[in-house]
This record gives sequence, C-alpha cells and structure tokens, in this order.
Amino acid sequence: MCDTKLAYKGETLHIYRRKNSNIYYFQKRVPSHLVEHYGRKLIRFSLKTSDKKRAKQLAAIEAGRLAEEFAKLDGHSLPERKVELVDLQNLAIEAANQWIKYKRDHMFTSGVSYESLHHGLNESLSSIQEHAEDMLYHEAMFDDNLRVKRVFEGALPDRASDIYSGLEPQQKARVFIEFAKQLRAQTQGLHALISGATPSITSVVKPIPKIEKAPTIERVAAEFLENKKTEMAASGKPMSSKLEQRYQVSFECLVGLLGSDTPVRDVSTADIRELRDVLINTPCNSSKLKETRALTTPELIAAVKNGQLQHLKSLSVTSINQRLEAVSAMFKFAVQERYASFNPAESVRLKKAIADKDARLPYPPEMLSKLLQLTKGTVHYWIVRVALCCGLRMNEIVQLRPSDIRQQEGVWYISVNDEDGKALKTYTSARSVPIPDVLLKLGFIEFVRSVSTETIFNIKKPKGGGYRSDIYSKKFRYFTNIHDLRAERVTFHSLRHNFKDLALNAGIPEVAYKQLGGWADGSVSGNYGSGLTIANLKKYIETIDYPIDEQEAADTLLSMAG
Repeated sequence: MCDTKLAYKGETLHIYRRKNSNIYYFQKRVPSHLVEHYGRKLIRFSLKTSDKKRAKQLAAIEAGRLAEEFAKLDGHSLPERKVELVDLQNLAIEAANQWIKYKRDHMFTSGVSYESLHHGLNESLSSIQEHAEDMLYHEAMFDDNLRVKRVFEGALPDRASDIYSGLEPQQKARVFIEFAKQLRAQTQGLHALISGATPSITSVVKPIPKIEKAPTIERVAAEFLENKKTEMAASGKPMSSKLEQRYQVSFECLVGLLGSDTPVRDVSTADIRELRDVLINTPCNSSKLKETRALTTPELIAAVKNGQLQHLKSLSVTSINQRLEAVSAMFKFAVQERYASFNPAESVRLKKAIADKDARLPYPPEMLSKLLQLTKGTVHYWIVRVALCCGLRMNEIVQLRPSDIRQQEGVWYISVNDEDGKALKTYTSARSVPIPDVLLKLGFIEFVRSVSTETIFNIKKPKGGGYRSDIYSKKFRYFTNIHDLRAERVTFHSLRHNFKDLALNAGIPEVAYKQLGGWADGSVSGNYGSGLTIANLKKYIETIDYPIDEQEAADTLLSMAG
C-alpha cells in the first residue's frame, strides 16, 4: 500500500525455491479478470539470488510493479508515495557511510604515503563538493561529471540503490547534494585518521546516524493495536479476533487512501472526510465478492472513486461509523503519544437515518406466533424461546454451556458470563437471569441435562475467528427466508424488543428489566449496589404474560418423553 515503484506491502509476498535449487523464484497470482490478457493464472520468474533477504527486497519491487501494471489495465491509479526530504537525506547518509567505510578500510592497503592519501582524499572530496555546488547554485546536470556520478552511485548499498533508481531526476540530484554535505562533515575525521593513525585503528570515523522520520500512520496504527491488545488482556478481556479484524480493515483503508508513509501529524480532517466518502461507496464484504476480492486496498479505493462498484451493496451506516471510530481511536492514541497535535477523526461520522431505538422493531403478534409454531421440532426451538422469555442476545444464547444453567435458593437461572472464553458485549452484559416457569414447564432443564456437547446448542465457532452467533445468524436467516418470516427492521434481535415490551406491559420497574436484559443504567445511582437479588428478579419475570400456551408445554414434554 505504498509507492509501487519502491516497495510493496499490499499482500503477502510469494518467494520460493525449486527442488534441488538454492535460487529464489517470485510468484504472483493474476486477477481473474486479467487472466485472458496475460494468458496465464500465475506469473513466475527467477529472482537470480540465493540470499533470502535480497530475494524479499526484489520481490517487493516486482510485486509493486505488477500491482501498478494491474491497476493501469483496470483504469485505476494507485496513490503516489510522498517522498519527503528526510527520505532523500537518509539515502544520502547510507551512501556517505558506505563511501567513508570503503575509504577507511582501504586507504592503508595500497602502501602509498600519508601525503599521497591526503592529496587523493582532498581531490575526491573537492570534486564531489564542487559538482554539488554547481548543481545547487548553477543548475548543473548530474551527468555533467560522469566520474563523480559513478563514484556516488557506486557507494549506494543495494537496497538504497533500488529505491534511488525509482526517484525523479530532481530528487536524485537532492540526494547527491545531501551526500556531499554529509561527506563534508566527515572530512576532518578522515584527515585525522590519515595523519595520526595506523592501519589497526579504524574506529575514529563513526557512521552517520540516520534521521528519525516522523511516525507514519502505518507505524502508529500498529503501535495502537499492540497497545490496545495489551490493555484489554490486562483487564481480563482479551481482544477478540473480530474486533482486531475491524481495526485492521479500518487502518488498511486509511493507509490505502493516503499511503503508508504519510506522517500521522499531516493527516487533516479533510482527509478523514475523504475516507468517509470512500467508505460510503465501498461494497460490503469486498474481500469475498468476485468483483473485488482480487483487488488490493488502493485498487479497491480507486475503483470506488471511479464509480465502478456502484452496482454493489455498500457498507451500512453502522459499519462506516465503526471504521471511523476505529480510526478516531488510533488518532486519540497518537495525540496521547504526542505523535500528533489533534484528532482529525474526532467528529467525522454519519448520522443514522433511523434512531438506535427504532433500528429494530419487535416481531408483530401474528409473525411471532408463526415463528413459535414453525420452530417446533427444529434447532431454533429453544434458542428463540430463551431470547423471547429471558431477553438474551443471540451470542449470549449460542455460547451457553450446560454449566451456565444454575440454581440458587431454589431458583433456576441462566448465568451470562465470560468464563471459558465466552464473549460479552459490555460489562453490564454479565448477569443472572431467572428462567421463567413457562420455559421450565416446557422442559428446558431436562433438555439441558440431555445434551452432551460442549455448548448447549452445539454451535461451532467460525474457523477464521469470530463469534458463534456469526454461524447461527446465517442459519436463522435462512430459516426465516424459506418460511417467509422476514419484514423490514425485524430480525432475531427483535425478540429482545418483544421481551422489553412484555416487561413494560407487565409493569416491571425499569431497574429490573434493565438488569434482566443487561442494558446499561446511565443514572448515577446505577453505579451503586449489586442490583436486585435473584429471588426478586424471579418474582418480576413471572409477572410477564408470555405468548406460549399450556398446550405447547404438554406437546413439548410429550415429544421429549417419546
């Protein structure tokens, strides 16, 4: 996601060695829509080196070149790397250190006199300084002194040489001028080495230290993520893979838009608004869609800007705001670390067309009745009823273990906790919810005792990380689709809305139904005490009139007995 002429960080680099060979080869997959153009699915060729470090450097350059080539074929343009003065200065420092090291190590091997060494050194330095001054003040061309040019370019290490070759002529000239400046500072040390030293004393001239660059957004994002993981692990709630992925996708989009080498202090609110506008038109699940999964992040952004993906379903307002909040959290960290003076993403959000309280609606009575009827004898039977009668969230239900069904003072209850790696949405989500008699009469305890799986409902975790609810939500969505149980703003989560409406209509106090549902109490008094006892919560939950008749209980017990 940086300049493709210099390096490539968009995806994993593929280098390999063939059997019975120590030479490294490069391999890159051709995007499916460009296979016909290239006439092959994979591009492979020898990197002509057996050094792994060098192979990786060459592969980075080749991958960047191909990414640029792919983008041009698609009509995209990749973000140009912002080459700063400090980049040019550090290239010059690398060349100066190499030149000085060579002089230091070889000046005594030729057997010439100290006077000749002084003269030769002065002549070399004078020639370099004069040419640099001519370029700086008289607009001389680099090629005007080919001998000096060869000396300078020969001093560049391989890695620096690869980067240098991708610069514009004016930038190359600046590197040479900085090179001459660094050598001037080292002249006194070299002369001192010649005048009073012997071949065994080679430590008089110290390497010039590289200039520390301002922290980039890529570096700060990595630091933020590591710090966030440490903080969450110390609090006893390690970062979930889903949250980590959200952070990574958010940062990748920012880096893809602005370039990986952009200093974090240079990012403006206008840049974040541009990011927001890109996200508005970014397809959801872009990493899985046939049209976009082969694109790197910069290529995806270019396609979005060109309007080529408007036919695809875009990210929701919630998803966009989540990504902007992740970016804002990173910049807040940058301000704390004094990498930046302000948070440019602090107030950039999209306003929701529908208020949070109206984002989901309860199941209408007829649809709820149909849902309860059609789930009989299916894997959804108990999950739907626990959500309706106890107000639990989907993931809270599907991660329950038999040990989470407990009894205290004669009251059966569900312990919603984060034990054994279970996930909670918020700290208020941990709670004890009495099981209403209507579920007990249906035989819920008998059902729990009959299971022999790790979790009560035997819903596996996704292989790639995430929550069990990610798996179950797809099953529930398929079930409701085939049975025509879909309506606008009605989802599984709507059952929590049904539970809240039932609790309110039963006259249950706000403090009680909030504790039952795991909703945060924003009042000052809500921060005090440990809440209502399980016995009192049981009394309140039994006042609710659930839409489950006695005949269902009889039918359920009969089917379990059979």
